[in-house]
Amino acid sequence: TARDYSTMTAAEHFAINILSEAQKDVSIKFARPLEDRFAAVNWARGPNGCPIFAQVAAWFECSMHDVIEAGDHVMIVGRVTAFKSSGLNGLGYARGGYFAPNVDSSAAGGEVGAVAVLERHGSLFPLGDDNLSLPRYSVPGGDPAKTLASQLERSGLSVHDWFSLLDL
Repeated sequence: TARDYSTMTAAEHFAINILSEAQKDVSIKFARPLEDRFAAVNWARGPNGCPIFAQVAAWFECSMHDVIEAGDHVMIVGRVTAFKSSGLNGLGYARGGYFAPNVDSSAAGGEVGAVAVLERHGSLFPLGDDNLSLPRYSVPGGDPAKTLASQLERSGLSVHDWFSLLDL
C-alpha cells in the first residue's frame, strides 16, 4: 500500500544508500511521510541516474532483476552495476533504536557473516516455508563467504562469486 510501490517495482534501475552513523536525521526524514524527501538531503545522480546520497557509508546502483511477492511485502532484487564505499561506519536500526555496526568484527572477537542469493531457472528465490529468508552462515574469524560457498556446494548448488565480478 506504499505510495511509491508502483514507481519502485517498475523502475529499471535503483540505488541502495547505506547511511553512515552520522546520518540518523536522514533515516528519520525518509521514515516519515514527506512530499519530497529528496529535497531534504544532499544527493547526486549515480551512473544510471539514481539518487546517491552524500556522506553515506556505501552505495549500490542496481538494474532491476526481479520482484518477488512475499506475503504483504515484496522483495526487489537487483543486479549491482556500480558500487562505492566511503570507509565510514554504517548506521543500523533494530528493535526501535539506532546503532553503528562494527566494521571489523574480527577485531572485537565477534562473528563475521555471509549471505547467499539463490537462483533457479533464471528466478531468484529465498528459503523457507513460512518465514522467507536468504541462506546465511557466520563464523568466528576466517572467510565466511568461502565457508558459505562450501556449505552450499556440499548441498549440490552451484556457487558464483558476484563480489569478485564487482572488483570490490
